[in-house]
Amino acid sequence: MKLYYTPKSHFARKLRILIDAWGIDVELIDVGDVANSDSFGGNPLMKVPALVDGKRCVIDSDNIAQYLTRKYDVQDKYKVLTNDVNALNTRAVMNGIMSTEVEILLAKRTGIDIIKYKRFDKMIDSINSGLQWLEQNASIFSSKPTYLGFHLVCMWDHLELYAPIELNYPKLQKHVVELSNLSYVVSTLPK
Repeated sequence: MKLYYTPKSHFARKLRILIDAWGIDVELIDVGDVANSDSFGGNPLMKVPALVDGKRCVIDSDNIAQYLTRKYDVQDKYKVLTNDVNALNTRAVMNGIMSTEVEILLAKRTGIDIIKYKRFDKMIDSINSGLQWLEQNASIFSSKPTYLGFHLVCMWDHLELYAPIELNYPKLQKHVVELSNLSYVVSTLPK
Protein backbone atom coordinates (compact mmCIF):
# COMPACT_ATOMS: atom_id res chain seq x y z
CA MET A 1 0.00 0.00 0.00
CA LYS A 2 1.30 3.47 -0.93
CA LEU A 3 0.26 6.93 0.21
CA TYR A 4 1.13 9.73 -2.21
CA TYR A 5 1.62 12.88 -0.16
CA THR A 6 3.79 15.88 0.61
CA PRO A 7 5.34 16.26 4.07
CA LYS A 8 3.60 19.60 4.70
CA SER A 9 0.16 18.62 3.40
CA HIS A 10 -2.32 18.93 6.24
CA PHE A 11 -4.77 16.74 4.31
CA ALA A 12 -2.20 13.94 4.05
CA ARG A 13 -1.08 14.45 7.63
CA LYS A 14 -4.53 13.45 8.94
CA LEU A 15 -3.89 10.07 7.32
CA ARG A 16 -0.29 9.79 8.44
CA ILE A 17 -1.44 10.28 12.04
CA LEU A 18 -3.99 7.46 11.69
CA ILE A 19 -1.45 5.21 9.97
CA ASP A 20 1.11 5.82 12.74
CA ALA A 21 -1.52 5.41 15.48
CA TRP A 22 -2.55 2.04 14.04
CA GLY A 23 1.05 1.03 13.36
CA ILE A 24 0.27 -0.17 9.84
CA ASP A 25 2.82 -0.45 7.07
CA VAL A 26 2.18 2.07 4.32
CA GLU A 27 4.88 3.27 1.93
CA LEU A 28 4.98 7.06 1.81
CA ILE A 29 5.64 8.51 -1.64
CA ASP A 30 6.58 12.20 -1.50
CA VAL A 31 5.39 13.70 -4.81
CA GLY A 32 7.64 16.73 -4.34
CA ASP A 33 6.55 20.06 -5.76
CA VAL A 34 2.86 19.56 -6.52
CA ALA A 35 2.94 22.33 -9.12
CA ASN A 36 5.51 20.42 -11.17
CA SER A 37 4.76 16.81 -10.27
CA ASP A 38 2.98 14.38 -12.54
CA SER A 39 2.88 11.53 -10.03
CA PHE A 40 -0.24 11.56 -7.90
CA GLY A 41 -0.85 7.83 -7.59
CA GLY A 42 -3.66 7.89 -10.10
CA ASN A 43 -5.60 10.80 -8.58
CA PRO A 44 -7.28 12.42 -11.61
CA LEU A 45 -7.45 15.75 -9.74
CA MET A 46 -3.63 15.74 -9.48
CA LYS A 47 -3.68 16.40 -5.73
CA VAL A 48 -2.45 14.72 -2.61
CA PRO A 49 -3.23 12.58 -0.80
CA ALA A 50 -3.96 9.49 -2.84
CA LEU A 51 -3.79 5.94 -1.52
CA VAL A 52 -2.92 3.05 -3.81
CA ASP A 53 -3.86 -0.36 -2.48
CA GLY A 54 -3.07 -2.94 -5.13
CA LYS A 55 -4.99 -1.85 -8.22
CA ARG A 56 -7.33 0.42 -6.24
CA CYS A 57 -6.75 4.17 -5.94
CA VAL A 58 -8.59 6.00 -3.17
CA ILE A 59 -8.67 9.81 -3.24
CA ASP A 60 -9.69 12.53 -0.76
CA SER A 61 -8.32 12.40 2.77
CA ASP A 62 -11.62 11.64 4.47
CA ASN A 63 -12.46 8.90 1.94
CA ILE A 64 -9.02 7.39 2.48
CA ALA A 65 -9.44 7.57 6.26
CA GLN A 66 -12.76 5.72 5.98
CA TYR A 67 -11.27 3.12 3.64
CA LEU A 68 -8.36 2.46 6.01
CA THR A 69 -10.65 2.36 9.05
CA ARG A 70 -12.86 -0.28 7.47
CA LYS A 71 -9.75 -2.30 6.65
CA TYR A 72 -7.66 -1.88 9.82
CA ASP A 73 -9.89 -0.61 12.65
CA VAL A 74 -13.30 -2.23 12.48
CA GLN A 75 -14.00 -0.99 16.02
CA ASP A 76 -13.44 2.57 14.73
CA LYS A 77 -11.37 3.61 17.75
CA TYR A 78 -10.85 7.13 16.38
CA LYS A 79 -14.46 7.70 15.24
CA VAL A 80 -13.65 8.10 11.57
CA LEU A 81 -16.90 6.51 10.43
CA THR A 82 -19.20 8.76 12.43
CA ASN A 83 -22.57 9.77 11.06
CA ASP A 84 -23.00 12.52 13.65
CA VAL A 85 -24.08 15.65 11.75
CA ASN A 86 -22.22 17.98 14.14
CA ALA A 87 -18.97 16.06 13.64
CA LEU A 88 -19.46 15.98 9.87
CA ASN A 89 -20.18 19.72 9.79
CA THR A 90 -17.06 20.32 11.87
CA ARG A 91 -15.02 18.28 9.37
CA ALA A 92 -16.55 20.25 6.51
CA VAL A 93 -15.64 23.58 8.15
CA MET A 94 -12.07 22.43 8.77
CA ASN A 95 -11.71 21.07 5.23
CA GLY A 96 -13.04 24.39 3.91
CA ILE A 97 -10.54 26.36 5.98
CA MET A 98 -7.71 24.09 4.83
CA SER A 99 -8.69 24.30 1.14
CA THR A 100 -9.03 28.07 1.30
CA GLU A 101 -5.64 28.40 2.96
CA VAL A 102 -4.08 26.29 0.18
CA GLU A 103 -5.60 28.58 -2.47
CA ILE A 104 -4.11 31.62 -0.74
CA LEU A 105 -0.69 29.98 -0.41
CA LEU A 106 -0.62 28.89 -4.04
CA ALA A 107 -1.64 32.36 -5.19
CA LYS A 108 1.20 33.88 -3.18
CA ARG A 109 3.68 31.33 -4.52
CA THR A 110 2.79 32.22 -8.09
CA GLY A 111 3.36 35.91 -7.40
CA ILE A 112 -0.23 37.11 -7.05
CA ASP A 113 -0.50 40.07 -4.73
CA ILE A 114 -3.48 38.94 -2.69
CA ILE A 115 -3.90 42.41 -1.18
CA LYS A 116 -5.07 43.72 -4.59
CA TYR A 117 -8.05 41.42 -5.00
CA LYS A 118 -11.27 41.36 -2.96
CA ARG A 119 -11.61 37.63 -3.59
CA PHE A 120 -8.70 37.03 -1.23
CA ASP A 121 -10.21 39.34 1.40
CA LYS A 122 -13.27 37.11 1.36
CA MET A 123 -11.07 34.02 1.61
CA ILE A 124 -9.33 35.40 4.70
CA ASP A 125 -12.74 36.32 6.13
CA SER A 126 -13.92 32.79 5.42
CA ILE A 127 -10.99 31.29 7.33
CA ASN A 128 -11.62 33.59 10.29
CA SER A 129 -15.36 32.92 10.21
CA GLY A 130 -14.72 29.18 10.14
CA LEU A 131 -12.29 29.41 13.05
CA GLN A 132 -14.75 31.49 15.05
CA TRP A 133 -17.44 28.88 14.42
CA LEU A 134 -15.06 26.11 15.52
CA GLU A 135 -14.14 28.07 18.64
CA GLN A 136 -17.83 28.51 19.52
CA ASN A 137 -18.41 24.80 18.98
CA ALA A 138 -15.13 23.56 20.50
CA SER A 139 -16.99 21.26 22.90
CA ILE A 140 -17.33 18.80 20.00
CA PHE A 141 -13.63 17.99 20.31
CA SER A 142 -13.04 15.15 22.75
CA SER A 143 -10.15 15.04 25.22
CA LYS A 144 -9.55 11.51 23.86
CA PRO A 145 -7.74 11.09 20.55
CA THR A 146 -10.19 11.07 17.63
CA TYR A 147 -9.98 11.70 13.91
CA LEU A 148 -11.79 15.00 14.48
CA GLY A 149 -9.05 16.05 16.90
CA PHE A 150 -6.31 14.90 14.51
CA HIS A 151 -8.00 16.98 11.81
CA LEU A 152 -7.94 20.02 14.12
CA VAL A 153 -4.24 19.57 14.92
CA CYS A 154 -3.34 19.29 11.23
CA MET A 155 -5.33 22.39 10.31
CA TRP A 156 -3.97 24.38 13.25
CA ASP A 157 -0.31 23.45 12.74
CA HIS A 158 -0.53 24.28 9.03
CA LEU A 159 -2.12 27.67 9.73
CA GLU A 160 0.56 28.30 12.34
CA LEU A 161 3.34 27.27 9.93
CA TYR A 162 2.18 29.54 7.11
CA ALA A 163 0.60 32.27 9.27
CA PRO A 164 -2.03 33.71 6.91
CA ILE A 165 -4.00 34.87 9.98
CA GLU A 166 -3.62 35.34 13.71
CA LEU A 167 -4.62 32.28 15.72
CA ASN A 168 -6.36 33.66 18.79
CA TYR A 169 -8.71 30.80 19.59
CA PRO A 170 -7.93 29.52 23.11
CA LYS A 171 -10.48 26.69 23.21
CA LEU A 172 -9.17 25.23 19.96
CA GLN A 173 -5.58 25.74 21.04
CA LYS A 174 -6.27 23.83 24.27
CA HIS A 175 -7.38 20.78 22.25
CA VAL A 176 -4.39 21.08 19.94
CA VAL A 177 -1.99 21.17 22.90
CA GLU A 178 -3.65 18.10 24.44
CA LEU A 179 -3.12 16.04 21.29
CA SER A 180 0.24 17.44 20.23
CA ASN A 181 2.23 15.31 22.67
CA LEU A 182 1.04 11.99 21.29
CA SER A 183 3.96 10.19 19.63
CA TYR A 184 2.02 9.54 16.43
CA VAL A 185 1.10 13.23 16.20
CA VAL A 186 4.67 14.39 16.88
CA SER A 187 6.08 11.97 14.27
CA THR A 188 4.02 13.64 11.52
CA LEU A 189 4.87 17.28 12.26
CA PRO A 190 5.39 19.28 9.07
CA LYS A 191 9.00 20.30 8.62
